[in-house]
Amino acid sequence: MRSTITVRALAVTAALLFCAAAPAFADATLPSKLATDVNESYRLLTTTYYNAVNDQSVLDAARAALLDVAKKHRVKIDVPRIEASGDTGQTLGMLDGSIAQVADAAHVAPADVAYATISGMARSVDDRYTIFMTPAEFKKFNDALDPQRVSGIGVLIGADAKTGDVSILYVVPRTPAEHAGLRAGDVIAAIDGTSTKGLKSLEVSKLLRGKPGSIVHITVHPSDSTDSHEVTIARAEISPPTVIYKMLPNDIGYIYVMAFGRETPGQFNIALGRLREQGAKALVLDLRDDGGGYVDSALDIISHFISDKPVVTVEQRGVPDSTFDAPDQSVVDLPMTVLVNAYTASASEITAGALQDDGIASLIGTRTFGKGVMQTLTPLPGGSAIKITTAHYLTPAHRDINLKGINPDVRVDENHGARYGEISDDAQLRAAIAYLQKKLAVAKH
Repeated sequence: MRSTITVRALAVTAALLFCAAAPAFADATLPSKLATDVNESYRLLTTTYYNAVNDQSVLDAARAALLDVAKKHRVKIDVPRIEASGDTGQTLGMLDGSIAQVADAAHVAPADVAYATISGMARSVDDRYTIFMTPAEFKKFNDALDPQRVSGIGVLIGADAKTGDVSILYVVPRTPAEHAGLRAGDVIAAIDGTSTKGLKSLEVSKLLRGKPGSIVHITVHPSDSTDSHEVTIARAEISPPTVIYKMLPNDIGYIYVMAFGRETPGQFNIALGRLREQGAKALVLDLRDDGGGYVDSALDIISHFISDKPVVTVEQRGVPDSTFDAPDQSVVDLPMTVLVNAYTASASEITAGALQDDGIASLIGTRTFGKGVMQTLTPLPGGSAIKITTAHYLTPAHRDINLKGINPDVRVDENHGARYGEISDDAQLRAAIAYLQKKLAVAKH
């Protein structure tokens, strides 16, 4: 009997909670930073999105998100419809108050409710690229474009499953590893006396890392010899590379741009400069699987090859079209190919499209992704951010590639098990090299 009474009492309590009404929480207020996040997001969505936006649809989406939060937390609360009006301050005040009320009623952190509301507003424009990012999501986004600095020696490594050897795949320029004379292909046999044989790459990376200034002793030997020697290196803070380069046979330079981050132009400058110093007679620019990044970084890289000509035209809501020209400066004049695939997108497509339109480079691979719109990323006071599609772009020849992509000049499908940059395992790279060799042969005659 006692257990039955307890169950009934709980049921009554739950019913009372579920029927809670808004007036009981009328005094709830939203913290100022969160209110700014909400208000600024609303303003940006309704005024900067590249197509006209119905203010009421954004507010209705906010209300729907609030009702969804209440439902998920089994709280029934009346969220009145907020009408768009000429008094934006009053409208947003009502929205902020509704967010605070739902958070109070559902016993949920106000930030969680505010973020859910902003996400709902962002989805209302029905654009896959217009999104809200929580502080954690924003950090992850930034780390993808501009990886956090790590303390190590400055190498990329890989473990051979067959031999158990751990080899250096790439030495980052201007790092302790380069200064110590380490080279791609060297085998790391031991670190501070610990054998690396059979270890996974992640395990070896942990051994290589440490506090800046700390010393690590590395035993290495060339891949074709067991004659090892020890190298003593002081660790330093390193920016993980977004650009990788190397010289291929027949004096063909290879540059792989993984993402267009803030530091990418500087890394590209170093790569291009060193390849030219080494006598590069042609160039392969690899943009495969590069989903884009900062447009300014793309324009910087394009300017190495195009001078005083249009590189992209941008269409924005309510303002005349803007055409951006490359600066009038000396450029690199080398036969060139660009490797592209279905994951070459956004800033990568701006780069590929400009080089193709100008006749500077031939595209090899498969059709690109087809993202012909640009986003503006706005960090918000609470540590979150909102990314909104604010512009549509055209290539220098005024091609609209949105949802269409860019067709390569030479179509070559990716081979099974491809390893980008490794000639023996990369059919598209082999095609690019063959194309450039023909170009170089013609130039000789």
